[in-house]
Order: sequence, then structure tokens, then C-alpha cells
Amino acid sequence: SPLWSPDGARIAFTGGVLSDPEAVVDDPRLPEGREQVRRPPVARVVRRLDYKHDGQGYVDGRYRHLFAVSAVGGDAKQLTSGPWDVTDFDWSPDSKRLVVAGNAETGADLQRELNLYLIDLDANRLRLGGGFYLSSPIWSPRGDQIAFIAPNGLDVGLLERLWVVPLNGGGPRCLTLNFDRAVGDSVINDMRAGHATRICWSTGGDRVYFLASGPGVTAVQSVDLDGNVRDEAGGQRRIYDFDVASGVLAFCASDPGHPGELYMLTNGAEARVTDLNPWLHDRYVAQPEQHHFDAPDGWRLEGWVLKPPGYDPNRLHPAVLEIHGGPHGQYGWSFFHELQILAGMGFVVFYMNPRGSDGYGERFRREVVRDWAGKDYVDIMSSLDQVIERTGYMDATRLGVGGGSYGGYMTNWIIGQTNRFAAAVSMRSICNLVSEYAQHDIVLWGVLQFGPPPWPDLDELWRRSPIRYVQNISTPLLLTAAEMDLRCAMSQSEEMFGAMRLLGKTVELVRFPEESHDLSRSGRPDRRVERLRRIAAWYERYLGTATAERAAPEEETQILPVPAEASREWAKTIAIGTRPSEPAPRAEPEPVPEPEPVPVSEPLAEAAVAEPAPLEELGAQAAVAEPEVIQPMVPEFATAAAPIVEPEALPELPTPETELAAPEGEQVGPPLPVAAEAAPEPDAEPEPITAAEPEPAIAAEPEPAIAAEPEPAITAEPEPESEPAPAIAAEPEPESEPEPAIAAEPEPESEPQPAIAAEPEPEKEPEPAIAAEPEPESEPEPIVAAEPEPEREPEPIVTAEPEPEAEPELAAEPAAEPELEPEPLVAQTGLAPSAFDEPIAEPAPEPQPEPEPVPAMAETPAQP
Repeated sequence: SPLWSPDGARIAFTGGVLSDPEAVVDDPRLPEGREQVRRPPVARVVRRLDYKHDGQGYVDGRYRHLFAVSAVGGDAKQLTSGPWDVTDFDWSPDSKRLVVAGNAETGADLQRELNLYLIDLDANRLRLGGGFYLSSPIWSPRGDQIAFIAPNGLDVGLLERLWVVPLNGGGPRCLTLNFDRAVGDSVINDMRAGHATRICWSTGGDRVYFLASGPGVTAVQSVDLDGNVRDEAGGQRRIYDFDVASGVLAFCASDPGHPGELYMLTNGAEARVTDLNPWLHDRYVAQPEQHHFDAPDGWRLEGWVLKPPGYDPNRLHPAVLEIHGGPHGQYGWSFFHELQILAGMGFVVFYMNPRGSDGYGERFRREVVRDWAGKDYVDIMSSLDQVIERTGYMDATRLGVGGGSYGGYMTNWIIGQTNRFAAAVSMRSICNLVSEYAQHDIVLWGVLQFGPPPWPDLDELWRRSPIRYVQNISTPLLLTAAEMDLRCAMSQSEEMFGAMRLLGKTVELVRFPEESHDLSRSGRPDRRVERLRRIAAWYERYLGTATAERAAPEEETQILPVPAEASREWAKTIAIGTRPSEPAPRAEPEPVPEPEPVPVSEPLAEAAVAEPAPLEELGAQAAVAEPEVIQPMVPEFATAAAPIVEPEALPELPTPETELAAPEGEQVGPPLPVAAEAAPEPDAEPEPITAAEPEPAIAAEPEPAIAAEPEPAITAEPEPESEPAPAIAAEPEPESEPEPAIAAEPEPESEPQPAIAAEPEPEKEPEPAIAAEPEPESEPEPIVAAEPEPEREPEPIVTAEPEPEAEPELAAEPAAEPELEPEPLVAQTGLAPSAFDEPIAEPAPEPQPEPEPVPAMAETPAQP
């Protein structure tokens, strides 16, 4: 945001700078005052990991730089330049210099750390220091030092701490080294995006004020230059912004009954200044009931319960378990629309902070690093058991589970491990850690969270991937996803939906166009409302409420028909649901009678799911999931080549740091289904599936698939469902990079093959970049011409094709290589240089045709 210089003479601000000036369509200086409108690129050539940012989209050579403009007008002067971004800045007290946070060094996309630079008004730059993942630099009023926020190292899970660095020489010094709380606001809700990290100096420069995250709360605290911390403003609430001037502390805070208000603290006396939501005074707002639990290995855990209006302690109420994202976020004493709406609908809402959450110290936070779906899963399930037993009013046969981001990952995981839940809602989630590893916009964070690049050994990531256990799922699942989510990609929800739909499971996918990962917090208002309606309706349909003894059909929930006069924008929400023409076969018939049809608008009627799960089949003490006998629900083409993989028990893994190692005998992972010793073999079963499936899938698509599926449930899944099968079968292929992946990927390309086959040859440079991922491994024409013999033809085609492709790429690469992967910088990230150097070096020798396909696959994504 713009910042005045202390002398009032200038304003500094950051702005986007385009690397291609011809990408601008409109001139902002025209009398009409039009803004710059970027022309869509012909192609995006990617050479850096940080080419996209959730909420911003694809960077396309656009960088954020620092400018200064005179307060009396004139042209703005650009103070920084080059292929890097200014993330934060602040003025010096004399208004002659600025401190800037960023990374202007070569190969910055392979470095997680940022640096501090001093910039004068003549655009001269001096590196002050760095090596931290730092933010929020602020100049001392005395002008002798700069404070900033950074963890004590580059690993994830470390607490953010407060530092000062002197300008007269000497290294940075941590002021909160002995304060076991994170600096910043980590309490999550669905009202504000991001986490506040504001800090400010006292007027005399002897103290620094900051936000600190405690157990379920965010408070304002201060520290002197000797490291002594003092409480300033706290309580059971979330303080998310503040300022200090003339001894008065002003701050904004949210609590369970108030979305946000402004407060003033003067001489120790606090006063609320605003009443921004008076209409809430006349409405039911659930107040959280605090609970504490003991984890099986002794950790103390915290959680809360929201009770519905008309709560009766002598009745059983349907309940929903909510799981937060992060994994280093935390629930706390803050207003939360989603939780309040569910409570208002008649559900008991239970939410808690498992290990990995912020607010409880650094060791508690680091317990989940490289152990997703391990101790955190144990904490969640054991706390749920304890709260059900303790309260006595939560109906164990009508339980729902849901969460977003990491909470969506845990939701997907849980329903693959147990059948105790009658409904699940997975939002902006992850289902496959193998495909997600290098797919999101914070790849280096993922490297530290999951471990170094796993190729070629993907077993550990696959064992912790919820989609690995999809055959176990019997819980009806609602997936919600934003189409421009670059953090947990849309494809993750598509993978889960496709797998469940092919297996005949009850699943529905709701996609929100144009929205990012922060849809629930900063999305367009009508889409945020629609998202909440969908979530509440799903639980009501499969759990019922305290006032309804049976699960309500969609027509009776609060999802209203879209009015005829509604704008077309409102109807853009796309709902994709399971609509079997007949009820899916079950061991026992559905006890709930079908309701009378109620008129519903077309878009919502298409999303209706015909069959709620029988609630009496889902008990509170359901065993950890065993693979179910579901042959009647599974199309033959999905199981003919290989049996459904049995889930395995996760091995105990070492903790990231030896000092944090779990004591002997501690159960690291959840009690997953016990499988035979040969279970690890099925992990590699994509190969038999790949080899056998392409042929029957292509040959049987028109008629044999129909002839093979006369059974009851499969009549509802004729040709439209047989087409996606190859795509799903192809998903696991990347695990075995050589020939199986090559044989499998042609299948999704079978329809556009003729058109694609004609284009690559005339346009050698653009085409390999755009179509390199699907095409190099499967020349389209031979597959169409020789369907019965796909195994023989791909090999000669692949050996021939990489040669023309390698020539343009090798011609372009030498200039880019020194900038992309400087060896010393790669080493700084903790990544083995061979993981990046080998795929680039191997394609060079042309006399080796057979090894080339694998390097070509690894090389191509780095250059589109």
C-alpha cells in the first residue's frame, strides 16, 4: 500500500512492471482514464518455479517494483528493477532511503529465503542481509536498526519470530527467542484472507509491538530490546490489526459473537468504539463451549463445541466435525460464518486443533511436518470419541466431517479409513500428494513439508494420498473447488470425483468459476453464499437436523431455486453430481421413503443426488475401513486388469528433528487397515493396469463395454462413463515413468489425434512446448491406425520423436541454463543438484534413443 515519507514530501508504492511493453492494450493516460488491460499471451514460456501465485494468476514476466512520486505531482520514479519482486518496504526516519524485502539474486526461484536491501532515491541498492524467510521490515524511529519477522531458519514448522538488525554493522538478533509463540495472527476464519504480521515501534524506539498467536487466540504484545515480552491487549478473541501512537493502542478484534469491532486502549482502560453489526443482537449466535482432550501419547489438545438453537441435552443431535487448513493454522475464539450457519441449521459443531496447529509452541507445530495423516489423524479421531462420550447429546450415527485445504485433505483421508461418517464435505482439497508435490504455487514450501524431491521413489507420498484408499469410501462426498485455485489445484478435486464416480460412489463436485483458493474468505459474495448453502444442504440431506428424524432430500433444504429474473452470473456455479438412472444396489434397501417431487430450477435439479446413504448402517464405533465388497458398483473395465489395492499400514517415520523424535512405542500413524505382507506390491500395480487397460478400454468402448455391463448398477453408467476411464487409468502412470506411462497417455488424446498430429511438424518450436506433455509419448496416428497393437508401435515412435523435439529445445536451452539452475543456489535449498541437472543433461546425446523419453518428459514441463 502507498506509504508517506516521514517528511511528507514523497509517497512510495509498489506497482507491477511488464517485461513486454507490447502486452498493453489501453493507454492509462488517455482522457477516458482507462486502465491498462493486458493482452492474453500467445503462449506462456515457463522457466521459473514462481510463475504463478494464487489470487494473482499467472505472472507472465510481471514483477512488482518500488516507485516514489513527489507529493506535489509529477512522474513516478522507479527505484527497483529486474526479475524479482518487492514484497515489503519502509521509509527511513530521514526520508532519504527505504528498506526493501525481496530476493534480487540469481536463481531466486530456487531459494526460499528473502533479503533486506537499502534503496536510496537515486535507485542505488545495497544488500543489508538475508538468508531468512522474512517479512514486514520496519525502520526504528532512531534510524539505527530495522526490525523484521522471520523464523529461526528456513525449515517449515518453525515459529515466526521478531528480529532486529543494526545498520552500523553486526548480524541480526532475535528478540523473541525464548517466547514460544508465533509472531503474527494464525487464527483462521472465513472473513479475512491471509494472516496479519504487523509490527511497529514505540515512539521512543525502545519497544516493538507485534501480534502473537496463543492457544486459540491472537493478542497484541510488545518486547524491549533485551527480549522481555509484555502483554498489551488480549482475551478470548482474535486481534487482527492494530496501531500505536501517543501511548494509545487502537486495535480491531473479532470474537465468537462479533465479526469485527474497533477498540481503544488508553492507560490500561479498554473501550469498544464501534457496533458494526447491530442486527446480530436479535439473532441466535452460538457461543463456543471449550473442551480439552488427552491424545493417546499424552499431548493436551483443545477444542470447542457449538450447540444449535433449541438444543435439548436429553436428545441426540446430528453433529459435524470441522478440520482447519494449514496445516499450521488454528481454530480459536473468532466469528466463523460456516460454523455458525451449521449450528443454526440444527447441527452440533465440533472443531479442534490437532498436532501441527499453531498457538501451542514450536514442538507441537512441527509434529505434523513429513507426517501428514499420522499423529494429526489420531488426535482428531480420539478427540471426537472423547467429546461424544463426554457430552452425551451428539448422535454417533449421524456424523458429518468437513474441512478446507489441508482440512479437505484430512476429510478425504478420514473417509477412506473409517465408515463412521454419514456425510463429508471436502473443500479446495488435496487427494494425491504425488501429483500435488510440484503442482502448486509454493513448491519450495512443499519440498520442506513433505521432504526432498521423491522421484523416482514415490511410495511414501502415495501411501499418504487419500486417493490410494478411494475404494474404501462409502461416505457420500461433496467436493467444492475454485477453478483458479493455484494452491490446491482444481485437478485434485477432479481426480477424487473421477475415481469415486468410476467406482459407483456417491459424490458431487461443485466448481466455482474465476475464484481462487481464498473463495470462502474473499470470493465474490454471491459465490460465497452459494458455497455455504451447498455445504449446509449436503449435511441436511444425509444427516437430517434435530427437528427432522430422517435425512431431508435436496428439495426440502434451504437451497432455493434460482429465480427466473436472476442474472446469468448467478447461475455460473457448475454442479456435477451422481445421477444414476436407477438407485445404486445396496445390501439393504433404503429405509427413507422417496419424497414427493418438488419443482426445482434446472441448474440445481441437475446437481441433485438421488440416494442418501442409510444412516443406520454408519455407527459411531465403525472399524477402521477394510476394502468393501463393491463388485456390483464397479464397472468391469476398472477391475479387469488388476484387483483393487488393499490399503497398507503406514510405517513409523522419524520426526524431522532428532530432538523431536517420538518416544519409543508411540504410534506415529493412524491404525490403518491391516493388509497382507504383499500389500506393498499393489503400490506398483499401475504397470499391469497400464499395460492391460488401454487395449480393452479403447476396443470395448463402443459395444463390448455395454455388453459387459448388464448388471443392475452399471446400466446407469454406459458410454459416457466409459470414456473417462482411460483418463483415470492414466493418472497413476507417472509413477512408472518409462513405457507404461507412454502407453497409457495416448488414450485421452484419441479424439483430437488427427488435428494434433498435423500441427507439430510445421511449428516445431511452439508445438513441443504446448503439446509436449501428451504428444511425445504417443504419436497419435499410429495408435488410431493400429488399435489392436498399441504395445508394439509406441516404442519405435518414441525413439524417433524425441530427436526432432530435442533439437529445438537444446538450441534454446544453453542460454537459459545458467540462470535457471545455478549449482550453488540449488544446494542452498537442500535439493540434490542431480534432481534438476540430470533431466536437462541427458537429452543431449542423440545416439541413445531409448533413455530419451524419460528425460524428455522431465524436461518439457520446465520450458512451456
